[in-house]
Amino acid sequence: MRTTSIATLLVAATPALAAAQSSEPAAAPSTPPAPATTIAAPNIYDALWTYDVDIPQTLSVYDDGFSPADATTSTIKELDEIEAPHAGKFLMSFTDPVFDAIVGPLSSFYAQTGLRVGVAYTTVFQLGNAGVNGFSGDLDIMTAWTLVGRGTPNTGTFVFTGEDRFRQADQPASAVGPDMGTLQPTTNGFNDRGWVVRDGYWLQRLFDNRLRLLVGRADLTDFVGAHRLQNLNSSFSNRWFSANPVVASPGHGPAAGLSFAPCDWFYVSAGLANAYNTTTTIGVDTLDQGDFFYTAEVGLTPVFQGLGAGRYQLMLWRMDERPELGLPSDQGISVILNQEIGESLIAFARYGNSEATLTNVQNAVQAGVGLQNLFSQESLTGVAGSWGEPDRAGWRDETVFELFHRIQLSRYSQFTVGGQVIFDPSNSPTDSDVVGVLTMRYRVAF
Repeated sequence: MRTTSIATLLVAATPALAAAQSSEPAAAPSTPPAPATTIAAPNIYDALWTYDVDIPQTLSVYDDGFSPADATTSTIKELDEIEAPHAGKFLMSFTDPVFDAIVGPLSSFYAQTGLRVGVAYTTVFQLGNAGVNGFSGDLDIMTAWTLVGRGTPNTGTFVFTGEDRFRQADQPASAVGPDMGTLQPTTNGFNDRGWVVRDGYWLQRLFDNRLRLLVGRADLTDFVGAHRLQNLNSSFSNRWFSANPVVASPGHGPAAGLSFAPCDWFYVSAGLANAYNTTTTIGVDTLDQGDFFYTAEVGLTPVFQGLGAGRYQLMLWRMDERPELGLPSDQGISVILNQEIGESLIAFARYGNSEATLTNVQNAVQAGVGLQNLFSQESLTGVAGSWGEPDRAGWRDETVFELFHRIQLSRYSQFTVGGQVIFDPSNSPTDSDVVGVLTMRYRVAF
């Protein structure tokens, strides 16, 4: 395998950085530049490949997350996507000037203080067989404040987020799958949980960004076991694709992690979290039980000439027995493959296995592709299939196919329409062989 310099990897992965490199003298690595206060879309959108399906390189100083395996739902990646300039299909003359007036001062404040602030509101409606439906909203407030080492590769950043999930009809969208007896929900996360503090952790980079440490309140599955299209806010909805269904993650709570990149194309990470974590509680009072959720992952991030960037991961996890809850231990493995194919296509595949004492998913396979700009600029089209084997008597193997198309309505809003077909829903109350779900999603972020 041929190693590549950091600058070359940056040029290959990000057209905008390539343009900047050609017009500015070389400089020492720095923290990500503040978003421009001018909102007009630049020429980078003449290219087919944009941030939504980009794979960050291992040692990129502009990749300020925990590791190259961060899910795009992690706070840093969500902020990166929100701050990227977007070229909408339509000009929203009533709303865009309002958002412009908010984003400009926020961008200037970030440049002066290192504090990034992002807000996103996402609403999802799902309609299933026989009129089963659900309608939900999700409001996220995200911050990341670089307090140490601004202007150097060795930054220290405090990440803090809050979230409100709420139903907007008789039941939330998350109830549609269980009503039809599916093994995994037809949408992940859009429930009626209310306000929670999701994240509150410190992220430190050391040794010229080769070592990254995380400690605080977090969900470790935001950083391991994910494929590049795993985002319920902007990509697939079904939990087979929008999460890792074989992993028995406890949720947000006390956690710590380490990510190390000894060379440009290889990384290793490990983490542990309180086994009694629940996102709706603080979780510190159960730390003395001594039961933990463990993760470990190794990955390769090569760039293939004439093909594109790839990311290949092997993840191991274990959940300790939790006597206070009467729950057994569980453990498993996932293998995840991601590969760019030319300028506009990304493919992923994932296999997962667990003892299934907690997940009820013994074996699972997913594969899919995402295509950029099929019908319009900045659109994303995805298609994927999944097969899952439950570990419960009387439950059937479940096969799912999902197709979606997302368009960038304006600089700040997106609309997605999609469909799911579920064959042999594992615990169908009517023994249905096939059920279907229509999904509509609208998102505003600034």
